[in-house]
Amino acid sequence: MSRFPEFQDGLKFNKFGKDDLPLYVVISRLTKNYRLHYHNFAELSLVIEGCGEEILNGKSRDLTPGTVSFLLPNHIHEIIIPPGTVLTKYCCMFDLNIVLTDTHDPGIRNKIFMIGSELPSRFDLDGEQREDFTKLIEDIFREYHSDRLGKNTVMKSKLSEACVFLLRTVQEQEQPHAVWNSDKTGTVMEMLKYIHLHYTEELSLSQLSELLDRNPSYLSSIFKRHVGQSFVGYVHALRIGRAASLIVTTPMTISEIALEVGFDNFRTFSKVFKEIKGVSPQDFRRQSAPERPFPEHK
Repeated sequence: MSRFPEFQDGLKFNKFGKDDLPLYVVISRLTKNYRLHYHNFAELSLVIEGCGEEILNGKSRDLTPGTVSFLLPNHIHEIIIPPGTVLTKYCCMFDLNIVLTDTHDPGIRNKIFMIGSELPSRFDLDGEQREDFTKLIEDIFREYHSDRLGKNTVMKSKLSEACVFLLRTVQEQEQPHAVWNSDKTGTVMEMLKYIHLHYTEELSLSQLSELLDRNPSYLSSIFKRHVGQSFVGYVHALRIGRAASLIVTTPMTISEIALEVGFDNFRTFSKVFKEIKGVSPQDFRRQSAPERPFPEHK
């Protein structure tokens, strides 16, 4: 039976306070499989001990000490742990805007959005590279669990440095491009992979029909049958989930968020948001973080 990814609400793991960065970092010890899922936060992880297998956007790769995974919001992934094995890793979950805003290098933003498609999501670090990156993650971990002056500034700086470190590493490693699976039984999963990689962009069944060489009506039918909701409904759910995260964790205006998550019409965004969340974007912000003086209007 086919398995489809479940949504893991990043907001329910919200461990940051009013004046904190939307970020948390922990040491995770996995003793069993972590089923197929996705979430609104970006994820940066470093394997410390043990072994396993990670399947990210349909691509499998071994996890060993020194393996780094960089997942953008809503990328589909799961982890398989061999029986009797413990996989230990640093896991840093954060809102992507931490490293996208206030940058003096606009090329960084473009490169980060290529992660998982044109650029790899996983890196095997050895020797000096591994030592340098481990130190960055350890520094973020220590700052997060401290009450030191300026901890948010230090964490943001170290996290940005870690992302740049990985982008530079790409230049020294092969850059595999996405390869489409022609197996007919995998059509729905191919659709899901593409949607999760491109849901903030202009997206239509016509695009997918060209990529997969399938009739749009056929794709619409099998998607609804296997996933349980329409193509448009699924894309809307992804976009609104991401919007909800941005509303709570950033000072972006509602109209900026609408554009950021893929809506080119503000009224459509507001209508869809209320249909899914039950309240307007403005009310959602007030209810979720009433003490934050974030802007509400267009």
